[in-house]
Amino acid sequence: MKFNYSMRQSSWLILLLGVLLAGVYGCVLQDHRIPNPATLAAVPGPPVASGLKAPIGISDDNKGNIWVTEAGSGTVNDGRVAVVTPSGAVFPVITGFVSAISPEGSPEGLNHLLYRDGKLYILHSIDDKMFVADVSNFVPGVTAPIPASSLSFVDIGTFVKNARPNAPDPADSNPYNLTFGPNGDIFIADAGANAIVRVAKGTNALSIYAVFPDVPNPTYPGAPVGPPTIDAVPTSIVFDGTNFLVTTLVGFPFPTGKSTIYQVSGSGAAPVTPTVYKTGFSGITDITFTPGGKTLITEFGFSTPGRVASGDNSATTLFSPAITPVDIHLSTVNADTYYLLYYGPGIIVKLNATN
Repeated sequence: MKFNYSMRQSSWLILLLGVLLAGVYGCVLQDHRIPNPATLAAVPGPPVASGLKAPIGISDDNKGNIWVTEAGSGTVNDGRVAVVTPSGAVFPVITGFVSAISPEGSPEGLNHLLYRDGKLYILHSIDDKMFVADVSNFVPGVTAPIPASSLSFVDIGTFVKNARPNAPDPADSNPYNLTFGPNGDIFIADAGANAIVRVAKGTNALSIYAVFPDVPNPTYPGAPVGPPTIDAVPTSIVFDGTNFLVTTLVGFPFPTGKSTIYQVSGSGAAPVTPTVYKTGFSGITDITFTPGGKTLITEFGFSTPGRVASGDNSATTLFSPAITPVDIHLSTVNADTYYLLYYGPGIIVKLNATN
């Protein structure tokens, strides 16, 4: 099922809507004082950034800049990547991405992004591509915005639709979220194909790494609401150096407690079979690791209130209410600091970890 903002089969994410941690644990994250926070508290005052247009994903660099994708207004091609400096100033970085309105009236276009070594890896739901931008020499407020049309890209959609990992459903692709994995390859959670797509480092050769099967619809058949089975749509992916963890957001009728975190081996022979890691969540949109190697997830607030919760225990809430959270990111430069992205209000909220 398509999981994007056009509702090509399930763009309702809009309405609900990665770094390689094996190396990170040994360098940046060791400076974070609280390995596994008991709670998260919003920093008083204005948000880190506001006025963002349908923001979906964030990443940061070693200078404290936050890079954010904005799907835009949907009325003109104003999708863009922006940068938020440590002072809170927001500047356009890449402009002119396709932005459209879905049948449900929500903007669609840009999805998540990832920063590494001066480059941005950017996913797009309409073009079904991974764009690559060199921003190593970009100076916020000085360098002119980069036209999206000038970027190099990898065509994810054509490959995925031909591979048909979601058969017998119609051929579909929506490269939604991504992380780095073994050998520096990029692994993409495709929310149209309900699969993980591997992009080989250097050659950009594509392959299907894992597929997420449909799950039984718990409302069926006694009081049937929706089909007998519903899609397990991947919304985020992280890598701990050994395994991937992938969150899913089940489709209509969006039953409470049925979003699952899957574990996928990082060394298996493709296609790797996902195994259940944790269950009992509702509307998961993102996952991140704590410095201590535990997980935090965001729940959008579809069938339950939006929140940040433990990914290892669905009963543990660390921050609530959260207003349509779509991304949570552990700062690489500021100790005990997490950034929480709100889709609806278009803001980035700073959270401090507490014991």
